[in-house]
Amino acid sequence: MDNPKKTVLHGWHGEQGANMASFGNYDMPLWYKTGAKAEHLAVILAAGIFDTSHMAAVAVRGQGARELLQLCLSKDLRTCVGKEKTPLVAGRCVYGVFLDDDGTVIDDAILYQLQVDSFMVVVNAGMGGVVAAHLRKHANSPDVAIEDLTDKVGKMDIQGPQAA
Repeated sequence: MDNPKKTVLHGWHGEQGANMASFGNYDMPLWYKTGAKAEHLAVILAAGIFDTSHMAAVAVRGQGARELLQLCLSKDLRTCVGKEKTPLVAGRCVYGVFLDDDGTVIDDAILYQLQVDSFMVVVNAGMGGVVAAHLRKHANSPDVAIEDLTDKVGKMDIQGPQAA
């Protein structure tokens, strides 16, 4: 691949001896010294950490941010958390999709509420600008700030039955 992108954590992976390869136009780690099989088993049986910095992130902040996301995301943010159907609050996240005006899926997303009027939307690689533009199109308040953070944020995910 010509000129692959590098995440903000790329240097760290190199220092740890990661075997790197192309994934989604990024130079990403495939496995470390322990080997792919050991890492695979660790995630199935316990937990593993993955660099997901290639995913796009969009910050949505300010008065009216929640209302904008309520309008544009497929989830009802007033009743989206757990069996009790409680509202999304700081420290929690929810999975949903963004739809175009004709009902076509733009992309799926995980919406994190960071603070009362501060949210981070994580979408697939290459979709940060598209989702940010969609949110700007529907923003009715000058107090809402929408920032595409693609390639500016490092993100790690913990997966597996022992992840909690």
